Amino acid sequence: MDVTVRGKHVEVSEPVAERARRKLGRLDHYLPLLRDAVVEVDIAQERAKEPDRRYVVHVTVSGNGVHLRAEERAARPEEAIDRASHVLTEQARRYKQRLYERSRSPTRQEVGAEQVGSPSVMEPADHESSLLDKVAKVKRFRMKPMTMEEAVEQMEALSHTFFLFLDADLEQLALLYRRGAGDYGLIIPELS
Repeated sequence: MDVTVRGKHVEVSEPVAERARRKLGRLDHYLPLLRDAVVEVDIAQERAKEPDRRYVVHVTVSGNGVHLRAEERAARPEEAIDRASHVLTEQARRYKQRLYERSRSPTRQEVGAEQVGSPSVMEPADHESSLLDKVAKVKRFRMKPMTMEEAVEQMEALSHTFFLFLDADLEQLALLYRRGAGDYGLIIPELS
């Protein structure tokens, strides 16, 4: 695993960075799919009224179709790293258990291992270029077919309010989102 530790407006000492590498490097023990994963650790120091929430650690793990994310706060960066490591370990265990149960299920339809990439960005017209200048970040990622239940779990693991996925049953892209009432909505595009 490639663990990158960055500080946002704070200098990260070598012992803290080494602790993050050591703690998060163990994730592939729980989920072997993460051996080739990229782990990004962002440590920030905030002005907080509560001293036990001064350091914020954001950890993102991406690799082989697995995306895990954790954000923890603590009085010291080491504590926040330990908490984030614990959260990610639990997420990896749940993901591994789900994979195990799915492989044991006799009613499961076999889904091809074919990876589908996200569409590429097209060249904008001159009048649209000013609008596209406002796009701050472009993410590209590989998608694997998954059920709606798996998409909900992945969205919750990432703590996102929406999740774009390739629906294994419909064999097309679908957008899952969290509604204001706390339940979920699903958008399925229909091409004309």
